[in-house]
Amino acid sequence: MTTVYLCIGTQKTGTTSLQRFMVENKEALAMQGYCYPDLELGMGSIYKNRNGHFLAYISEEKDKTVRIEDNKKRRRDAYKILAELAKKYSNIVLSDEIIWYQCNKIKDFWPDMLEEFRNINCEVKVVVYLRRQDEILQSLWNQRLKAITNVTQNFEKWMQEKRYSWFPLDYFEHLDKIAGYVGEENLQVRVFERGQFEGEENSLLTDYLKTLGITLNSEFVRNVQEPNYGLSGNFIELKRIMNGIPEYQRLNNFLRTQMVAASVHQAKQRLEAKVSMFDYEEQKSFMKNYEEGNCKVAQKFLGREDGILFQEPILELPKWKIKEEAMCIDVLTFAIEAFCAQERRLIALEEEINFLKKKSGIFKNGTKYINETNGGKNKLIIRGYQKAKKILKKEK
Repeated sequence: MTTVYLCIGTQKTGTTSLQRFMVENKEALAMQGYCYPDLELGMGSIYKNRNGHFLAYISEEKDKTVRIEDNKKRRRDAYKILAELAKKYSNIVLSDEIIWYQCNKIKDFWPDMLEEFRNINCEVKVVVYLRRQDEILQSLWNQRLKAITNVTQNFEKWMQEKRYSWFPLDYFEHLDKIAGYVGEENLQVRVFERGQFEGEENSLLTDYLKTLGITLNSEFVRNVQEPNYGLSGNFIELKRIMNGIPEYQRLNNFLRTQMVAASVHQAKQRLEAKVSMFDYEEQKSFMKNYEEGNCKVAQKFLGREDGILFQEPILELPKWKIKEEAMCIDVLTFAIEAFCAQERRLIALEEEINFLKKKSGIFKNGTKYINETNGGKNKLIIRGYQKAKKILKKEK
């Protein structure tokens, strides 16, 4: 029987870098009996590395009947591919971080998924990384502010309105529910903290590979990967203001990349101290809501009698605020990034236009082109070309 390792996130726990690593090392994985399959299934390029997305996929078709059939078809296609791979590999790794919360939106997600895998002779083990609730919420808000143009609330308002309610923060309740379906022995819970990573290097990567039972050796390559940067400093507020402009909302997050580039550039220039979106006392009060559940997770799923899930203390960091004295420089930096991006686009368009002009000239002088390329020998093609020109003239 083939083991399917289903990695369900959570978000903001390095899942993107792990997925890229697995894609880049398919051959090395295969040597150890592991497969990280390509299951894009026409869902878009952003899901290329997230090969488990077919499980969480929800069609955007407006017609309910078409939507349901679209969801089913993609899953049928995926299981068909996986059935063939299961005959060849002992282990299949699937990953998509939104399964952590999307499983609550899909009726009978766990029982249906497990039955489908049993039908193709596969058993399922679920892997999940947990990040402290106060930290993950700050990161989620920043990510959504950066990536979704309809997020216009500041952090305080976002928290007050509980805009994060879609994300399961009661880790014990959610994990206990999953364990009820897959079995406690098939649920592997890890903690996203530097001091708790295991493996040869005590890093996220080696912890992940050890959890999957993969040996890191010289066959694996590790390319330098650009981090998934968030926004910092004044750029947090600048992007929030931009998101509130109706015209900007209609432009599909125009210039987001340049905003992030400007933020990263200025952060490196200033080397500012770490800040928090929380007030320190509010942060401690917020975490008290999850103390009991986190204790139960540590005891039940990690076997820790002391009940300590997260070992890093809550640091008393200065609360983020706008730095008015730096705003002009930040706006200028963003403007320059935007102008450079537009200039690169214009240069690319000019090159494309010049290329098309050359092609157009060739076709306008078709007879000459055919004569040159055929040495004047292929008279049949020339006569056919001239005849076609006469017919087209008459039609005009």
